[in-house]
Amino acid sequence: MATNKQTDIPADGAADGLALTEAERAEARKEGAKKDVQDAAAESHRFLTDGQLPGGAVGTQYTGWDDITMYAPALDLAPDAFKERIKANADSPLPEEKVYGLLHLERNGKNRTPYVRALMQRLKIKADDLPPGSQPYTNDMTAITDL
Repeated sequence: MATNKQTDIPADGAADGLALTEAERAEARKEGAKKDVQDAAAESHRFLTDGQLPGGAVGTQYTGWDDITMYAPALDLAPDAFKERIKANADSPLPEEKVYGLLHLERNGKNRTPYVRALMQRLKIKADDLPPGSQPYTNDMTAITDL
């Protein structure tokens, strides 16, 4: 076995007793390629099924959540008025898909804690089910002084 004269490390980089034959290297490359193809196929399948893998728990699907232009001004209300506006038993309740759209808009915009919490309560979702995007925290609006 050839060695590097300066460091006495085998030329193929393997430590003593761990050198692979050419056939073993070819087999390892083949197994690595198979694993890469399996991982890519699994990721494609997950993407095509929107994360709803067969046999898995079915999550709530909110179709039409992105058409919320006429509902977006509700986010300009004060926190208490906003909570009243999105209540499920309000005079004219917002559909759940529009509430989800408002949650998505708020999370990727101002991301204010009372608004995000109110929307999560209305939809009965946990932090793990929040829409993608934004930072993993919300912006606290608690008053520091009485002003």
